[in-house]
Amino acid sequence: MTATTRRRVWTIAIVVVAILALLYGGRVTVQFMGATEGDVPSASDIPLPDGATIVGESRDCGSGGCWVTFSVQPPPGQSPAELAQELGATPQLEIPGTFLDPRTTWLTAEPKTDVLSVQADYFSQRWTP
Repeated sequence: MTATTRRRVWTIAIVVVAILALLYGGRVTVQFMGATEGDVPSASDIPLPDGATIVGESRDCGSGGCWVTFSVQPPPGQSPAELAQELGATPQLEIPGTFLDPRTTWLTAEPKTDVLSVQADYFSQRWTP
């Protein structure tokens, strides 16, 4: 490989990396600038164990943002309280964002009679006793 070819390959690699970095930066910027109070996490953001199913979903809004509440049926042989403990959402679970969606998801869980009520949002703050 000649010096000119090597220089051309490095130049192309640097340009491609720069373009990818700009595209990612643009995506994250649009995500945060385009965020509204109405944005809520999806059901796939909740790390449910095998056998647990979402049987209901409701969306509510209040001062400062919106949240979604999922009614989760625990797997057979597990109570809603045990599922909440397994999720780690009592009192609150912080799920860090991913590379493609850097927003933090906050979960709180409240055991009901036969289901676990899981509230998810993007705007909560860290729970302090």
